[in-house]
Amino acid sequence: MKWWQAQSGRQGGDPAKLARALVAIASEEPPPRRFIAGADAIALAEQHVADLQAQIAAHRE
Repeated sequence: MKWWQAQSGRQGGDPAKLARALVAIASEEPPPRRFIAGADAIALAEQHVADLQAQIAAHRE
């Protein structure tokens, strides 16, 4: 818990940009099932997709 409290106000990124993106997707119909924000989260998601694609390719008939 102390780690989280120490991060307060020191997060990277642009909070205003995130707020604009959240407002924009809130009005989408249908809304996205997932919303990935931040370069680190996007990199992790892209790696996960690449891992899944490798598994698919390895077991494709």
